[in-house]
Amino acid sequence: MKRIISAILVLMLAMGLCACDKIGSVELPPLPTVTPEPTPTPEPTETPAAEPAGGRVIVSVSRTEQDAYDPQDGTQRILSFSYETPTVEITDNKEAEKAINEYIAMLNETYYTGEDYGDGQGTGYNNMLTMAEDNYNYWVNSGAEGAKLELASDRSVTVERADGGVITLFYNDYVDMGGAHGSYGNTAYCFDTRTGALLTLDTLSDDADALRAFLSEYLVRTYEEDTSIQERTDGFIPDGDYWTALTALLREGSWYLDHEGMVIFSDLYEISSYAAGPIRFTVPYDELAGHVDAKYIPEDFTCEGGFSVVSAADMTEGSIEIIDKLTVSADGQELYFIADGTVCEVSVSSVDYADTFYETAQLWYCSEMTDSALQLVTLIPEGMPNLMLRYYTAGGEHRLYLTESGENGRLILSDDNIEAVG
Repeated sequence: MKRIISAILVLMLAMGLCACDKIGSVELPPLPTVTPEPTPTPEPTETPAAEPAGGRVIVSVSRTEQDAYDPQDGTQRILSFSYETPTVEITDNKEAEKAINEYIAMLNETYYTGEDYGDGQGTGYNNMLTMAEDNYNYWVNSGAEGAKLELASDRSVTVERADGGVITLFYNDYVDMGGAHGSYGNTAYCFDTRTGALLTLDTLSDDADALRAFLSEYLVRTYEEDTSIQERTDGFIPDGDYWTALTALLREGSWYLDHEGMVIFSDLYEISSYAAGPIRFTVPYDELAGHVDAKYIPEDFTCEGGFSVVSAADMTEGSIEIIDKLTVSADGQELYFIADGTVCEVSVSSVDYADTFYETAQLWYCSEMTDSALQLVTLIPEGMPNLMLRYYTAGGEHRLYLTESGENGRLILSDDNIEAVG
């Protein structure tokens, strides 16, 4: 991503706003002891997996928006600058919680100021504003018709995993410098829930070289066996040297741990076209076993439970534990998502609909809920739902959408087979 934003800024300074298509571009368990016998040496004992960190993990995502308008009469928006901030809560480990939130704050500061604080990237609000004013003045003075007068910089964040072992945050940065289309890049950060430390390829295993060798072989083997990946990368791998191109993906920020395994991904344009998008490889946990520390490999879901929804009027005070409150719309109605039994990896997201529901922003995430509730304040649209509740059980992934009855206004959590109310 750093390469993408740097290239855009260099291009802007060098070319100087000469045409629309050229403006593109904030902190182990020990081995068991064995007493040697005078007779044959005992077999080595495997390192046991560490116990998961205690307590519930919650991640809330807030959004900051800052717009700027033209210097003449202030009616034309010339810059849209926004970013999302995840806030981590670990109920029984405040030291790890503090370390992770401090790192997130550093990423925010970097993004907003454009300064280098040791990690992360960002053009910075003031830098973007200067370019936006120059862009506006150029096109207004040129008298050109149909010019793009608004630049944009946006960062979104999703939680790919949050449990007693790992918290994974996936950042997407989008910039539009006035060209034919914007550009984007992704960076992933994985944290050890027990310590709050940022995980790297060197800390995932006691033998980092062996891990890299295994991952390299896995990437190459997957490429050779998957014709769809070959088609998407056709013409974008220099000299057809896919070994070099794929092993170059093994770098910090370009991998993460989710529910299924380790995901390794490319940058935009790195080995594929804009239309094809970044290429992702998923290494399942059963393949990773023995190559990464067992404490980072999650247990299979054994949760058994579900969700119901009730209005504030129907909620009996003190009848159930309220673990958090999420306000989506301050002028909306108050209701409660109630976990009946145990559910895992719960998230609430905003969604839109176009032939199918798709996620537009992740708002809240919780590692586990047992006979407890999330207080929610939100508007419910007269039509297709705009909020999705997702969770996992032993039976797999479940997605429910918040709506209400068109007859009596009763709150409903429906599956994908939903019909518009309005």
